[in-house]
Amino acid sequence: MTALTSEQERIEHCQQQYRLTYHVPYAFTCDRMVGFAGKDVLEVGGSLCKDFVMSELQPNSWTGMEAPDYAEEVGDANPDGTGVQGQTLAALSTSERGFAALQLEPGSYSTFYANIEDLPDAHRGTYDLVFSIACFEHILRFPEALAAMHAALKPGGQLWTMFSPIWSAFDGHHLPAVTDAEGRTFDKKNSPIPPFGHLLMSPGQMYDYLMQHTDRQAAAEMVYYIYNSPHLNRYFTEDYATFVQRSAFEVVRIEGTFPVQLAPDGQRKLQTACRGHTQFANNGLLMLLSKAG
Repeated sequence: MTALTSEQERIEHCQQQYRLTYHVPYAFTCDRMVGFAGKDVLEVGGSLCKDFVMSELQPNSWTGMEAPDYAEEVGDANPDGTGVQGQTLAALSTSERGFAALQLEPGSYSTFYANIEDLPDAHRGTYDLVFSIACFEHILRFPEALAAMHAALKPGGQLWTMFSPIWSAFDGHHLPAVTDAEGRTFDKKNSPIPPFGHLLMSPGQMYDYLMQHTDRQAAAEMVYYIYNSPHLNRYFTEDYATFVQRSAFEVVRIEGTFPVQLAPDGQRKLQTACRGHTQFANNGLLMLLSKAG
């Protein structure tokens, strides 16, 4: 095969070969910043496919885990598997819950359904890197999860994550696919919800607004997913920063990702509606944290 001449070509090649999308550039960003080669990696909130992980990232071992409740909800909403693109866990039964035996032998690849905050003693102090993409916005017990990820690492180990959109982003409602009586399907990328509408409208106001665009049942279902479903923790940028700063981790880097331009009037409206918060332009966050050696 002809050598790939740029990282973009490599990204596109891997996306096509392994049937992945955002997973590839995110993983390559982590690889540039901290590296995977030769490390024992714990992936929180997913399980990138084995061929991609072992061929392209070359860790010593890879352990992938997904929260069972989230996996079930995503699976129910996406019976064809599109909601768990690139993941190995889609093929497993959700009856197989809990942490598996630790596997850190060279070339080991294991996956399981479990909540990171339930980390057993056997997995503590064993990983060089905790890697997580598009997950932290879904973790409900976030301080406990951070504590468990810190415990999972060896001294000197690192946590790297990119996740978006978060609740404070313009599309932070994370609406999954909802189909109304006329067969119209609405989701995060195709809905009548205006930018920041989930922050500027109350649930009742959102329901009235959606009723102008769809039927009662679909509007009610969308309101449930936006404001009540446990698939989203609904934390703002400042909340994540506080949780991390109060954790046992040392902060190496925290920065906003995928920013949008906000007009001054829009910023004022958001700050009025969401008192105590000012950071709305960033769609998500990149974090690099470390455990003291």
